[in-house]
Amino acid sequence: MLSIGSRGADVTRLQNALKTAGYDPGGTDGVFGPKTKAAVTSFQRASGLGVDGVVGPKTNSALAKYYKDGYDAGQVSGPAASGTNHEKLMGAWKTAERMGLTVTSYKGGRHAPNSYHYSGRAIDVAGSPAAMARFYRYMESSRPTEMFYDPIGGIKNGNDIGAIGGHRDHVHLAF
Repeated sequence: MLSIGSRGADVTRLQNALKTAGYDPGGTDGVFGPKTKAAVTSFQRASGLGVDGVVGPKTNSALAKYYKDGYDAGQVSGPAASGTNHEKLMGAWKTAERMGLTVTSYKGGRHAPNSYHYSGRAIDVAGSPAAMARFYRYMESSRPTEMFYDPIGGIKNGNDIGAIGGHRDHVHLAF
């Protein structure tokens, strides 16, 4: 997720893609400011997407053909242990979908007691217990910052910390 205030290589990449697509995000300075937001909303409107000025999975997928590095989250074939946090998160999102899971939270904010998501840093995925267990085991090799699924356990900063509660009906994953 990229939005007003986001900074870094992912934003520079976005700005280059918007220019290639024919939209003016201002300079390619790696800062998601008002001009970049205006370019994103114009692109979303022209692409028939929901217009919110935020680059989430749908907008990112629509922009995929304009990325010069060829990165397309829809083409990730395994858990990404390298790349930007955004790339790893989008790869995890696509992996979850391929495994028949549904992403239930990614925008940030409180979604369960004693739990908080930072916008664009974490996803929760839900589905059958067997599919969630497969996803958890599959994503372990991506070295997430944190991952929790109570029937299996939890990972925090690379350490196995066991189940922490509140994650029986979903897998929480953050990079």
